[in-house]
Amino acid sequence: MLRTFLRILLLVLTVQVNFLVKADDFPSLITANASIAIILDQEYLDQKYDPVYTEVQVIIERVLREDLKNGGLYVTYYSWTSVNLKKDYTAVLVVSNCDNTWRVFREARADTLLLLALTDPDCPRLPPSEAIMIPLTSGGEELPQVLLDLKSSQALKWKSAIVLHDDTFARDMISRVAIAVTSESPDGYVKPMSVSLFKIRAHIQEWERRKSIRRTLLSLPTNYIGRNFLAIVTTVIMENIMEVAKDLGMVEPFSQWMYVISDTNSERNNISSVLPLIGEGENVAFAYNVTSKDPACKVGITCHCAELLRSFVLALSRMIREEKAVYGQISDEEWETIRPTKKERRDMLLETMVTHLKSTSVCSNCTTWKVQAGEYWGTEYQTNVDNKVPQNYVEEEWSIVNTPRRSSKFLDVGTWKPNDGVQLNDVLFPHVSNGFRGKNLHIVTYHNPPWQIIAYNESGVPGVMRGVVMDILNEMAKKLNFTYTMHVIPVAIPKANETEELSYNSTEEGQLPTTTIPMEILNLVSQDKVFLAAVGATVNEKYKRFINYTIPISIQPYNFIVSRPRELSRLYLFMAPFTKETWLCLAACIVVMGPLLYLVNRFSPFYEQKGFDIARLGLNRINNCFWYIYGALLQQGGMYLPQADSGRIIIGTWWLVVIVLVTTYCGNLVAFLTFPKIEIPITTVGQLVGKSGAVSWSTKSGTFLEEFLAETDEPKYKKLLDGMAFNTETSSDTIENVRQGKHVYIDWKSNLQYIMKKEFLVNDRCDFALGVEDFLDEQIAIIMPRDSAYLNLINSEITRLHQMGFIQRWLKEYLPKKDRCWNVGKAIEVNNHTVNLDDMQGSFLVLFIGCVLGACVIILECMWFKRRELKEQVIIKPFVK
Repeated sequence: MLRTFLRILLLVLTVQVNFLVKADDFPSLITANASIAIILDQEYLDQKYDPVYTEVQVIIERVLREDLKNGGLYVTYYSWTSVNLKKDYTAVLVVSNCDNTWRVFREARADTLLLLALTDPDCPRLPPSEAIMIPLTSGGEELPQVLLDLKSSQALKWKSAIVLHDDTFARDMISRVAIAVTSESPDGYVKPMSVSLFKIRAHIQEWERRKSIRRTLLSLPTNYIGRNFLAIVTTVIMENIMEVAKDLGMVEPFSQWMYVISDTNSERNNISSVLPLIGEGENVAFAYNVTSKDPACKVGITCHCAELLRSFVLALSRMIREEKAVYGQISDEEWETIRPTKKERRDMLLETMVTHLKSTSVCSNCTTWKVQAGEYWGTEYQTNVDNKVPQNYVEEEWSIVNTPRRSSKFLDVGTWKPNDGVQLNDVLFPHVSNGFRGKNLHIVTYHNPPWQIIAYNESGVPGVMRGVVMDILNEMAKKLNFTYTMHVIPVAIPKANETEELSYNSTEEGQLPTTTIPMEILNLVSQDKVFLAAVGATVNEKYKRFINYTIPISIQPYNFIVSRPRELSRLYLFMAPFTKETWLCLAACIVVMGPLLYLVNRFSPFYEQKGFDIARLGLNRINNCFWYIYGALLQQGGMYLPQADSGRIIIGTWWLVVIVLVTTYCGNLVAFLTFPKIEIPITTVGQLVGKSGAVSWSTKSGTFLEEFLAETDEPKYKKLLDGMAFNTETSSDTIENVRQGKHVYIDWKSNLQYIMKKEFLVNDRCDFALGVEDFLDEQIAIIMPRDSAYLNLINSEITRLHQMGFIQRWLKEYLPKKDRCWNVGKAIEVNNHTVNLDDMQGSFLVLFIGCVLGACVIILECMWFKRRELKEQVIIKPFVK
């Protein structure tokens, strides 16, 4: 066992040592010369191989003689790419096709070598952090490489694109473009993009060209192939496409348009003429050619080789010098500890070379493309307030009118050169990534809780703002990256009456109807002077001629409150188990069964046959039969029983009926004791209009409900309108009438809950109940300008907040909280019930009535007996002689 463990330990140590040797065991530049492998692919260069090989040798000799001041450099030449690079090379220079270049790069990456590559055009660029690659593009043929580099640098992150091109490009060029944007990089870092190609005829009359563009754009199934457009066209066609696409509404915040313009150059590259064609909410980018036509521009393989080799030698010489400076101050053991690793040496060489080439390179530098993007979002609504203003900043309303509008502009995103590829200063579509880019926008509001609540200080200046709409606005500002200047419109809110501080339907103050938009708000929004109005307003068709609405932030249902259903008196609880008809039938049975029992016993031959004295039988009198039937009903029986079978059958049948009656009565009585009987409440609109003579009803004037009732044809709601009274506010008299059961009040369900909450806090009683039917929904939304380009964008953000549950949470925060009156009238809580005096008062009433009737009968009997005595004294006189 010990021997096996030692073998395993030795194997692990061997693997680790081999790994460390592979990673960092390489000669120092102080103790050994650096080396470079120069691979000139003879098959790729073909007839150029011999001249290039000779020229590269000359270049190497010159740079080693002139620029390598420290150390030495071993150079190895290869004419093929199948080279074993597992040697102590410092760098590799390869001139070959794209596939071989990537294969050599993978081998160089495995050994942490610096790769310098010259390769085909339309080749995915090597990772700039590990290698330098220069595609050998010829003049006017660099368009596919530009698009490929844009995709490789993640400037274009599209998964699909609609490619529009005119017929000024040859079929071969369009094919190369399609291959460039749909290809996947060999390392898998850049994913392929699906494209749909559409051709636009350029050599026709302008009106026909516009018609052709319109027909092409209308035929695009953007719902399936996306809204990313890549237009590879000339300047004239670009203007036509921009105008037609804008007219069709295809340029909006969720679409991205990139125009690649190839008919420009260093002398003719002004595209500012399209600036007026770009408006709010558009994502537009441009890549156009600014290549110089100077004949002195240098190009070619040998030019690039000379610059790469000279730059490499200078970087190597600098690194050797720096290492020697450090090495001379420390011991050999310390140097072996702190000397650069192979990766660090490669990265330092690469960084130095890139810096040197950017400042001194002249090869192919005349070939240049410029990338610009439109920065337009929010320019129409932008304020002059610094972007650092907090999000609850408040200004006076009249400053909006005089605020100068800022003009839109082009944003310099970056450039493209064959040597450097795409060099980006900003994102290609700035608004897609950064929203409004911190712009400060005009927004208007007014105080109307709970949607927007403005707190004023002692001087009457508006300050802290909160409410459902304000919370939504602040969340959208964070997500879309904008700040705002809030302009508060002073709007007077009426009170219920002068003596009341608070209205019944608000958390803090009165509330204006959301159906009525203040004229100041309406004017500012309809004139497109503000980004939006941060107000909760009812979606109303009559205002849509001037303004627009977002999707609803809340749905407010209408309901009504009535007096809480009261528990009925339990005085007659003993009568409750049976209906009146049942009691009448039971009384009729007693009336019928008494004579029936008397007749059966009186005329039965059984008694004559047996010799019974009928006069002595108890049931031969009808009053005894009645008392027996009644006593049996009370499960008491009687003194007399019939001897005849016929009478016994009658008695037995009656006892069966009594058992069923008594059992049913007892069971129902227990139920009525447990569940108190409630008076029938008004729970639906149908029941309400059915009691038009018994109760009245009312609501506030100027609401959505009033407009709906005036326009509907449904009979139920027409009856509701006919009996409706309209009030400006909810007065205390109205609430008192509702409490007494004389009146029904109709409003938003949330407002009715405010009323119930306030009355509960005042009286500590649950005097009101809501109807079970929410009979009408009112949509509350935020107001935006009629033709706002950001409507769909704001709608998507509101949808996101709905899905995340934020709006529901904010509504719960500002709406009344639940209390014990919340479900009054909708359910009765069942608890263990202890029988009290209220339950037994009916029994005592029956006892009292029985005692009173008994006393009355006694009095009548006494009076009758006294009368008989007096009568007998008058009639019977003593005999006197």
